[in-house]
Amino acid sequence: MLTVAGNGKRTIGYQEMGTDTAFRETANGLACGLPERLAVIHHLNQRMKRRIITFAVVSIALLGSGCSGEKPASAAQPRKPKEGSVAPRPAVVATPAQPYHQISVATPGRIAGTVEFDGAFPADTLIQLTSNQTGCGQSVTDHRVERSGNRVAGVAVWLTDIREGKSLPIERRFELENEDCVMIPRVQTVTMGGTLNVINANVAMHSNRIVDVATGELQALAPFNDNGQVVPFDRLLTKPAELEVTCELHPWMKAYVLVLDHPYFAMTDKAGDFSIDGVPAGTYNLRAWHPVLGLVDQTVTVGGGGVAAVAMKLPGEGAPAIPTPQSQPESVRAVPK
Repeated sequence: MLTVAGNGKRTIGYQEMGTDTAFRETANGLACGLPERLAVIHHLNQRMKRRIITFAVVSIALLGSGCSGEKPASAAQPRKPKEGSVAPRPAVVATPAQPYHQISVATPGRIAGTVEFDGAFPADTLIQLTSNQTGCGQSVTDHRVERSGNRVAGVAVWLTDIREGKSLPIERRFELENEDCVMIPRVQTVTMGGTLNVINANVAMHSNRIVDVATGELQALAPFNDNGQVVPFDRLLTKPAELEVTCELHPWMKAYVLVLDHPYFAMTDKAGDFSIDGVPAGTYNLRAWHPVLGLVDQTVTVGGGGVAAVAMKLPGEGAPAIPTPQSQPESVRAVPK
């Protein structure tokens, strides 16, 4: 079993089958073949019979249920979770039932749309810092939702059920930055097989933890003690997943990386607009997600060479299928926008 920390690996444990196990398997074979061996006992002298029967009875008593083919109780124990793991939660990215195939798209279409929210937007959060949090200043403002009017920026939008289409981009290098004691960007979509560079742009110390939301397992650690440091992860984005990134030293710092195995995704801009091109003609499920305002699915039909216009509306705070909110420290309070 291996645990990834930084860009290296550490062997947690390895158990090898030794002579004790080999002896038990040999005795198992003798005990399990008892009926066949008893069939030829009458050809042996009486003294030899007693010795064989005595050996067989002792073997059965020692091995118990060995003839049933069941593994020892120790092998049936559940695997212990990795150190640093948390409870699994509903994830917005699911493992696809089929792999994605790259094809030539003769007459591709495009999806163009907006993402809006009609409710009361949550207030920004002001974090008053203590003197021992060097490098973050006296306070940090967490802009929970970036918007223009009722249109929302920083929303991830992607097709959840597309299984064939254009090729993946050649450039697959992505960045997540610790800047002014917040993580930028808050949400990003990336392609599977790429490299994630985690960067520290602060003089403050950080210790970033990356967790798979669906399994709760710790995937990687990125410790920083100076500005300008970069930790590249080239074996992290190996499967479709929702990854949550937090800082052990600053609990308000949080980001999400949505790993997809296809190129049909986008992020809304400051005006809440997005565009996904190169889409094969067909009907798909389009998903939009924001870590504060929730998730919405919408059916979209794309014609060959055409443009499908969509307007998506997020449900708001407390909607299902979003990561469970973490408790805020007492120094955090809401401020009006």
